[in-house]
Amino acid sequence: MGGSIIKKIGIAFLILLAGVSSLSAESDWHFICDSVDQHTELLWGFLPTYIYGGVGYRGLKILDENTTDLQLVLGAGFIQRKLWQDPVTGEDTTEMMQNPITYDVLAIEWGLRFKQGFFHSPWDIGSDLLTVTLAYEGKYEQNMDSMVVGQERENWGGMFPVKTLDQYLAGNEVSHIYPDLLGDHKFLSTNFNLGFLVDLMTDDVETNDGLLFSLDFDWSPYALNAALGGKADFYSIVFNAVGAKTLYQYKPKDISWFSMQLVDRVNINWTSGDMVPVYAQKLGSLGRLVRGYANYSYNTELTIVNNLDLRLVSPPLGLKGLYIRMNLFFDIGYGAGRLYNSDVSKNLWIASTGAQISICVFDFIDLGFQVAYLINGRNYAKGDTPISTGFFFFLDF
Repeated sequence: MGGSIIKKIGIAFLILLAGVSSLSAESDWHFICDSVDQHTELLWGFLPTYIYGGVGYRGLKILDENTTDLQLVLGAGFIQRKLWQDPVTGEDTTEMMQNPITYDVLAIEWGLRFKQGFFHSPWDIGSDLLTVTLAYEGKYEQNMDSMVVGQERENWGGMFPVKTLDQYLAGNEVSHIYPDLLGDHKFLSTNFNLGFLVDLMTDDVETNDGLLFSLDFDWSPYALNAALGGKADFYSIVFNAVGAKTLYQYKPKDISWFSMQLVDRVNINWTSGDMVPVYAQKLGSLGRLVRGYANYSYNTELTIVNNLDLRLVSPPLGLKGLYIRMNLFFDIGYGAGRLYNSDVSKNLWIASTGAQISICVFDFIDLGFQVAYLINGRNYAKGDTPISTGFFFFLDF
């Protein structure tokens, strides 16, 4: 019965995606699906329990030949987090790997974005060469004991009890390692974003060619992030460069039966401040940016990552916009500087290789499964094994 419900939810989700995509293509309104997250204790983490999305309106024209996009995004859901730094020292010790801080989060998120295009992309007719983004982002998080508190979970070959959040943080009420978990564990956040995107790329799933560059600045000042028990005070600078080349395409008539693409990304992330909250630690962690590792792990202020993909794309599965994609990947990342909110400094590197297979739905979500071999380091959530597997909902780039 449970399998039948999961199947029905999945089919309904795909139908919804198809409907909103077809409507968006024919109007000034378009649908946005920014991110999803899951709770590993619910449906094995297979279906999302948190969705962040919204709508955008492109009917307003500030510059006649360029796009103006006003966006409203909202998110809500219930997720699980596992943290690997000691709440006192900030070290990622063996004890923390064996029994990480495990807790649940009821999260609500909202945002307003203004995007303005300038000039024309020489590669993609109708696209803007430069897009500037100004955004306000708000977030409320109620951090609470895990739904499986008191039960044992296996990690690194042993069985360890899941504690209450207060037990994990006992005696560390003034610790800045996890500043958003201070006090009553409630957190109200305000963040501002300034972004620049240079688009020299064409990408229709079947082919992918060109270059893409982005530079983002985020700032969360203490004065606007201290209303509740949890606090934050940080900034981040993120640079992305993506290059793509279609190596081969078999398209005898109107249908592309097969294509092969080489795609490479360089990501440089600097995230720092007196109080970097947990959600921002995830976004900047080397363990998230190099595939196969655990979120919130290898948390250095500076990360430099290269992700290389060889993508194999099937013909459309019955309708345009639905494909099977297989990726063969090799990732390598370097981390340096302090571990977040601590005095511990590290220089380290990790690398992985593996494969992903997914169903691509209208090029804005990929439902798939990944197998990775970890060349250096370990996935803290998987234990002392070089093999790491998991589901995903989006390609990383």
